[in-house]
Amino acid sequence: MDSVGGGNNVTSNANLASKHRLRWTHELHEQFVDAVAQLGGPDRATPKGVLRVMGVQGLTIYHVKSHLQKYRLANYLPDSSSDGTKAEKKDSGDMFSGFDSSSGMQITEALKLQMEVQKRLHEQLEVQRQLQLRIEAQGKYLKKIIEEQQRLSGALLEAPATEGILPESENKTDPGTPAATSEAPFADKLAKPK
Repeated sequence: MDSVGGGNNVTSNANLASKHRLRWTHELHEQFVDAVAQLGGPDRATPKGVLRVMGVQGLTIYHVKSHLQKYRLANYLPDSSSDGTKAEKKDSGDMFSGFDSSSGMQITEALKLQMEVQKRLHEQLEVQRQLQLRIEAQGKYLKKIIEEQQRLSGALLEAPATEGILPESENKTDPGTPAATSEAPFADKLAKPK
């Protein structure tokens, strides 16, 4: 089968061939179904394997991949019968007839669900960002308080101790405490020769 898409000539340009929209004719689809069957069914067949078995000039991996996905979905869509069992394999002629409406609704529902999840994630990220900003502000505030406390503590320690500033209980010296001197306590013993 030299021409793909009902008589359209496919050029050898790889770019044009990859972007070319393929029309799956009945004969091309039958060849696809045969290739899938040779490879063990739609669950075991891979796009590369189907492409190799079909051997159709102008057919790309993207064409086969897309068609294989649709084929798998169409074969395993649940039947609308009352027993609720999976549908048997459909005839290749009407295989895609119910695909658009039911899968379109499923895709719409999936997109709505995904958008809701993304919205919730965005809200959570915004809450986390606000909390992070508050934590950083609290950290800066605490750092300022600690620095101020250290500055005040240092100022009190460096201030000269005068009797008017210190409370009376701190002015009194303990009689057991020796007076402060500038000499070492054992300096007189070291100065005396033996």
